[in-house]
Amino acid sequence: MPETNDPIASRLAAVEARIAAAVARRGPGPKVRLIGVSKRQAIDKLVAAHAAGLRDFGENYAQELRDKQGLWAVERGARWHYIGALQSNKLKYLVGKVALIHTVDRPQLVAAIDRRAKQAGVVQDTLVEVALAGEAQKGGVPPQQLPAVLDAYAEAEHQAVRCVGLMLMPPAAAQPELTRPWFRKLRALRDQLVEAGARPGVALRELSMGMSGDFEIAIEEGATLVRVGTAVFGPRGV
Repeated sequence: MPETNDPIASRLAAVEARIAAAVARRGPGPKVRLIGVSKRQAIDKLVAAHAAGLRDFGENYAQELRDKQGLWAVERGARWHYIGALQSNKLKYLVGKVALIHTVDRPQLVAAIDRRAKQAGVVQDTLVEVALAGEAQKGGVPPQQLPAVLDAYAEAEHQAVRCVGLMLMPPAAAQPELTRPWFRKLRALRDQLVEAGARPGVALRELSMGMSGDFEIAIEEGATLVRVGTAVFGPRGV
């Protein structure tokens, strides 16, 4: 791990080393990308993380994302991700302006994203958030309703929106290891859907799961995108 006096660069290097170790434990598998969750973080922290090599930034609030994009136009391959609760009236801040929307959870959103993407002349990549635990306070589609959401992508008129994978927010756990069964269930669900046959507009190659406290376990269970905030940026508002 390179030595540095920059605390963000040091934290980023430590997280990347932990990711590499988790990948080694997992063995051969998909590439893992680190998304730095930058909600409520000052823009100078994002700039420092970018300078240290971070290329993916995740925001939870559409208007905060808009404001940060106005302050700082990321470059050199950097990508924005939207990982917060998704509402149709916020799509104007997101479609065509982020690389990936992680939180689609109903067919109506698929149609709304498609309409706005066509207006913008882009194809918008998305993930479907799955509510495996059925927690009412969290977003996501119940597993039994997931096929209907995926079918929405396959409708003939929906050509400007794609599903490239699934996303999970597991229940809070006292110990990181307790999240493993949820990650394993999402991977198994994805594998079942793939085995059931392809749908137009759907390619379930990404699994967005794992945060600061449990991203190593998520990687061991097949995560391709891990969403890490304070372990990279430090406490919010500092």
